[in-house]
Amino acid sequence: MKSHDISPMILVGQYDSPFVRRVAIALNHYGMAFERRVLSTFQDFDEMLAINPLGKVPSLILHEGDHLYDGRAIIEYLESIAPPDRRLTPSDDARRREMLRVEAVGVGLAEKIYERGIEFSRRSPGTEDPVWIERLEHQIESALRWLEALPHSEWLVGGEMTRADLAVVVAATYVVEKLPQLFDTARFPQLNAYRQRCEALPTFSAAAYSASEALATGWRPEKH
Repeated sequence: MKSHDISPMILVGQYDSPFVRRVAIALNHYGMAFERRVLSTFQDFDEMLAINPLGKVPSLILHEGDHLYDGRAIIEYLESIAPPDRRLTPSDDARRREMLRVEAVGVGLAEKIYERGIEFSRRSPGTEDPVWIERLEHQIESALRWLEALPHSEWLVGGEMTRADLAVVVAATYVVEKLPQLFDTARFPQLNAYRQRCEALPTFSAAAYSASEALATGWRPEKH
């Protein structure tokens, strides 16, 4: 097969999802062309199940038609085929461990923000669990404080962008967009400045958070 006959990779999901955005930003960084199929895990659930047996995002459909699931697994695969000078995982063992640690907090923060949002955006009024909400908000607060306390230079680990930066930036923007009441910029000034600087970079801005995609699938801001 000639190179121009190869089908582009297809990233499935919306850009209000930090999990989808993280993969898109990685693809942009690697210089790998892709198309996007904008599907919602709620409104397009049956179609999503045909792509991913869990009906979750992100999914990546490869050139050959194979499907990959889960953001970390997808990026792990992309790292294996990316040019060595573009890889987002440090080769130094100590820095790789630090990258994995910070990445885990960033991904976990996004997961807790998502769970917290479900309590209000998807449950019937009056059925929210206040104990569970308090726990989630405590976890979000703890993660934000931990990230704020990191040494903030240009990048979080070493002198180059790593997977940790992708995870933390998209999670921080996610909480700003979805639950702004939990992100006081006066309390997290370093994290917010770092987030804004990264989001302005072409690699990130080409996969910018999409409020319109969120609204189109039924999400609404919480009333206070």
